[in-house]
Amino acid sequence: MNPALDAVLMVHHNIYHSFSWTGEHADGSTDLLWKAVQEVREETGVQKPFPLSGAILSIDLLPVPAHQKHGAAVPAHVHYNITYGIIASQKETCRVKQDENSAVQWIPIDAIQDACNEPHMLLIYEKLIERMHQCQAQQQSALQGIAAPLLRWYPSHARDLPWRHAKEPYPVWISEIMLQQTLVEAVKDYYRRFLAQFPDVQSLANATQDQVNKQWEGLGYYNRAANLRNAAIAIVTEYGGSFPSTWERIRQLPGIGDYTAGAVGSICFSLPTPAVDGNVLRVAARVTDCFCEIDRPQMKASVTKALAVQYQQHPNDCGTLTQALMELGATVCLPNGQPHCDACPLEAICLAHQNHDVLRLPQHVEKKKRCIEQYTVFILCCDGKYAIRKRTEKGLLHGLWEYPNIPGICSETEAIQQARAWQCKPLDLTKTVEWQHIFTHVEWELYGVFLTCGQQPNAFVWKTAEEIAAEISLPTAFR
Repeated sequence: MNPALDAVLMVHHNIYHSFSWTGEHADGSTDLLWKAVQEVREETGVQKPFPLSGAILSIDLLPVPAHQKHGAAVPAHVHYNITYGIIASQKETCRVKQDENSAVQWIPIDAIQDACNEPHMLLIYEKLIERMHQCQAQQQSALQGIAAPLLRWYPSHARDLPWRHAKEPYPVWISEIMLQQTLVEAVKDYYRRFLAQFPDVQSLANATQDQVNKQWEGLGYYNRAANLRNAAIAIVTEYGGSFPSTWERIRQLPGIGDYTAGAVGSICFSLPTPAVDGNVLRVAARVTDCFCEIDRPQMKASVTKALAVQYQQHPNDCGTLTQALMELGATVCLPNGQPHCDACPLEAICLAHQNHDVLRLPQHVEKKKRCIEQYTVFILCCDGKYAIRKRTEKGLLHGLWEYPNIPGICSETEAIQQARAWQCKPLDLTKTVEWQHIFTHVEWELYGVFLTCGQQPNAFVWKTAEEIAAEISLPTAFR
């Protein structure tokens, strides 16, 4: 059916001479749900169908008349029919599977009676459509019961994390930015060091970007560090150093998205603003047994809207709800491997648990393969100092320090020629190394050339190893 559940994608079957729902033999299949999805693709040409849920809608015994298949006679028999609800977009292009069907068509539910020539199937279709509506209604209401068990569970199960001792917006904000794309254990020490260096928003606003980057070194995603400083400057200049206290104004600060605004707003100002990230979406997908890919904006919007109702009903516990959902996704409703359903406060209301779909969920949009880029990196040493420079091109690692590098993999002869072109007077090639660095969407293949040089051209900044370690923030790809 379509997402609105008001039209059915039906095929005109060569055996039944009638429009009917898609289906096929599942002999030998161990996963009937995905077999059903596969058959929708094969029979209709729709490329992105997904289950409404993993629940079986109905089990029926259906008669099949005698017919010919691949030139051989098939006697009349009975199908043991298991039905799942599948959702597809009416915008997708359909095609006919000619050996089985003569047409594929979206039919409004009130017109099925005219399209179907099998009277005994009409009652079954009516039953299945009603059950799909019931299933959808159950999914839409599933999140309404999460607040009370989460609020009971969280106080005795929350991890003792350094940022949870703070309710002021500045340290909470710092922790939320650091935790983006980064594991909790990796963040703890960075968080303590960062606050020791920049204890308040004024000190962060007064810092240079190089000073901020040095405290960020190794955390990756350096645009976060740049946005932190820019946001601190905005807070000082536009709000007199006081953190804004509405979701809209928090959201306007550089580097702050819906999630961070929701987290700071709910934890620090008791705003009914859910913080919905991948962890929360995974919990929501399982509680509602929803197979819609959680990466899609409409999924995030739907979950945020549903959770906001719970926040509004518990105005004194908004921050606790936010942190409870974070904790549940991080420690119980795990992304890889077996989640700890027996320890989950939402086990009794989790539809995926009831339908044995926990390990099937969440579904994700298929990721594109990473682009591979190759670079030759030059470690140029002259009189105990090494050449570094700042990246000027917009994009990846913009504005950060790096060792000189050029696209492509050079031979040793080409590398020496390049050093000469930089006027470094290369004297000796001491060694070469190879390594890889993986970003979210790009993979770098790096070939490092270590050259002893006789001249320090002004095109580069020259620093000792000790000065680089103490003063310069080098991204992990170069460190």
